Amino acid sequence: MSGPVHVNLRLWRLAGAFALLHVVLTFVGVAFQNSPELGASARTREAALVDSSMVTVFAGGYVEYLGFLVFLAGALLLGRLLRGSGDTQRWLSSLIDASAVTYTAITFATGMAAGAAALYDGHRGVDLATVTAINDVRIFAFYLSVGVVGLFTVAVAGAVRATGALPRWIATTGFAVGALCIAAPAAQQWDAVNYVSLLFFVWSVALGIAALRGPRTVVPSIRDAAAVRA
Repeated sequence: MSGPVHVNLRLWRLAGAFALLHVVLTFVGVAFQNSPELGASARTREAALVDSSMVTVFAGGYVEYLGFLVFLAGALLLGRLLRGSGDTQRWLSSLIDASAVTYTAITFATGMAAGAAALYDGHRGVDLATVTAINDVRIFAFYLSVGVVGLFTVAVAGAVRATGALPRWIATTGFAVGALCIAAPAAQQWDAVNYVSLLFFVWSVALGIAALRGPRTVVPSIRDAAAVRA
């Protein structure tokens, strides 16, 4: 019996490390970038998209890109660890996987790609209005992605609640943070997206620490449940 439990604990610690590493890499990457917000002045947009150091910004973007690869790996692992034997648990696990893949796809294919294109074109003589329009695609992709990561957070919270694998407060705070993330795009006029994004990172740190400590209960897999019935 000690072998499977040991392997499971190792995977939980790996998932926790992924959650913490994602937060670290994201903040390090963003620190090297200067992306103008919607409605920024022409001087601010020009400083960020035309006069900035393309090497420095691309380097920061690459670090952030690595952070999202880590998020994807960790999220899929977490979905596997929280996949119980019941229908509700399996559905929540599938929702974790689907929302994590969708969130990462929006970030890569629309957000990061548009931001990189705007910066590249801005340094190649394309007019400011055009590169601003391209950068606006990045901004709106970010707004939408926050709603998707809210769905991911709610799914993780639901799976934690259903399995009892992690402390109950992880589920309770996850439901609250996830709901705020889903609602944030509609309240962006009050800068809601940026605020709830910070809340998500704080919750991710808490989730990572809880996962590093290991599960409170062993989550039975479908195979385990079938073996018990046999």
